[in-house]
Amino acid sequence: MTGKVVLVTGAGGFIGLNVVKAYSEAGWKVLALVHHNIPNELYNLNNVEVVRGDVTNAEFMSQFSEKIDIVAHVAGLAKDIGSDETFRKLNFEPIKYLSSLPKEKIVYVSTSDVYGIKDHKNADENTPLVEYPKNPYPRYKIMSENWLRENCKNYVIIRPAAVWGEGDLTLERRVVEFLESSPFIVHFGKWKGKCRWPLANVKNVAKTIVAVSETDKFDREAITIIDPQKTTIDEYYRAVAKKYFPDKKFYNIYLPLWVGKGIGFISTTISNLLKKKDPIFDPTFYAVHHVSSNLDFSAEKMLSAINSKYSENSSKI
Repeated sequence: MTGKVVLVTGAGGFIGLNVVKAYSEAGWKVLALVHHNIPNELYNLNNVEVVRGDVTNAEFMSQFSEKIDIVAHVAGLAKDIGSDETFRKLNFEPIKYLSSLPKEKIVYVSTSDVYGIKDHKNADENTPLVEYPKNPYPRYKIMSENWLRENCKNYVIIRPAAVWGEGDLTLERRVVEFLESSPFIVHFGKWKGKCRWPLANVKNVAKTIVAVSETDKFDREAITIIDPQKTTIDEYYRAVAKKYFPDKKFYNIYLPLWVGKGIGFISTTISNLLKKKDPIFDPTFYAVHHVSSNLDFSAEKMLSAINSKYSENSSKI
């Protein structure tokens, strides 16, 4: 038992729920902040107190000042469409007051998208940050990271790649919805589906967050979360297809990147004009960059953090 208290924001979401579980199993007292839906699982965990509230309400959040040892800031908007104003409100403004609440440090969940959605080969935490393609999601993640570096004494930045695992209703669902209506797996650009798809098992995300909360070894540093096992985008699509459509045959189609960008631009533009929460169809402009880029990052630092606490060091697809 650590005897310490952690506030986990976004505890009702896929990543947040798994982070709460990991802290609970490690003996932490957990304040699980939930905005809307409260997963029933939260009520069955040891040393977990569910708090309903809004992370964007600075006055409400001030009640936790000096009562907690760690803030694990998981809450945020992870979308490839949406208004700049909404992304700023959810992904940047809260960091200004959340970082002053804990006695020890804030563990901030960013994204590997801050390295730019372009070809990488074994990129690590020293890779320069760049907003490419230009999009509010990585823009405000980068701004939050920079704010922490300039204004916060103690922090750890967690940069998950494409998070997957049991209970995922986002990444896998989008692929399933596409495959359900199509006999084709479509690949864009030069890689023809052989580029690395940067999977990050949610358990690796949660384990890393708990591990860096129990040591000062990684303070004021960033850690990329990605599974050591390399999986191509085609392998990922086919793994999902086998899981959900075992008797359906899928054929590969290869299209030029400019075709994908054109389709993505139309989807993104119309979705934003209609103020949709989800794209009207896939791929979006942002998603096209994801599936056509070799997003190859190093897992070395993540493994170092996990191994400092846990005996097992990876989860595989």
